[in-house]
This record gives sequence, structure tokens and C-alpha cells, in this order.
Amino acid sequence: MKAKVLIVLFLWGAIAASDVLACGNKFLVASRGTRFGKVPVARQEAAILVYANPESTMPKAIGDVPVEVVLLQAGYLPTTVADRTELDEALSQGGWDLVLADLDDSAALRGRLQVEGAPMVVPVLFEPSRTELAQAKKDYGSAIKAPFKSQRFLESVDDAVALLGE
Repeated sequence: MKAKVLIVLFLWGAIAASDVLACGNKFLVASRGTRFGKVPVARQEAAILVYANPESTMPKAIGDVPVEVVLLQAGYLPTTVADRTELDEALSQGGWDLVLADLDDSAALRGRLQVEGAPMVVPVLFEPSRTELAQAKKDYGSAIKAPFKSQRFLESVDDAVALLGE
């Protein structure tokens, strides 16, 4: 008799559990949570010049992240230059929306690019302190903290490009 009651209770519990799982309240199931993240950005096309001066911390800051590939896959038009003559050539061609460079190089570039329609200079800081990063963001409007992972780098570039539209 007790066995029959236990079997009936077990079957009733199994049926009730499947009904609970079948209802629309999926948030109660631990494995089916919602990911709360940053809303995807509607990207605008932007030409980005990356100045990876070998004498600066920029090559170390970029590290293992394939910057050009990441930017290209996101829909941007990236170009990387490694020395001063390539940089001068690229800047003389024009058409850049954003220039990414080491903080020291950014100061020199910003001084050169004081004309109307000049690209926005965004410094990349390698292992900065909080105050250095805050000061760079205050001075330039945007700054990128390195080392970084691909997604964080792309989010920082998206934020800088969004500032262009304002």
C-alpha cells in the first residue's frame, strides 16, 4: 500500500514539475538566465589610422590583439602605420576620422592636427593609473586603456567614434 502511494506521489510530482517547466516563467530556471550586457552599437563607417610607433609603448599595448582584423570585422576602415614617414604620408592623404596612438605620440599629433576637419586623436595608454587615464579622457575626450581584449578594445573605439557624431 505504501509503495502504491509513493509511486502515485512520485508520478504526480513528475507531472507537476513538467507543468512548471512548461509555463512561460523560464527565469526561475537557474540555467536559463538573461544576459544583461551592453546593447550592440549601430556602427557608422569610420576610417581609423593606428600609429604603432616601435619606440613607444603602442606595440606592447596592442599585444596579441589583431587590431586591424578586429576593426575590419566591425565595419571600420583601419590602416596601421609603424614609422614617422608612413604616418606623414597617411595624414597627408587625409580622410581619417580617428587616429589611435601612444599618449606621447598623441600629444605631438594633436599639435599637428589643429585644422578644421582634422581627425580625432585617441591616446592608448599602457597600464595607466586611474588618474592618468582620467586625465587623458579629460584632455582628449576619449582614451583606451591597454592591455585589452578584442571586445573591450572595440567598445572603446565605438565610444570614440560615437563622440565624432556629437
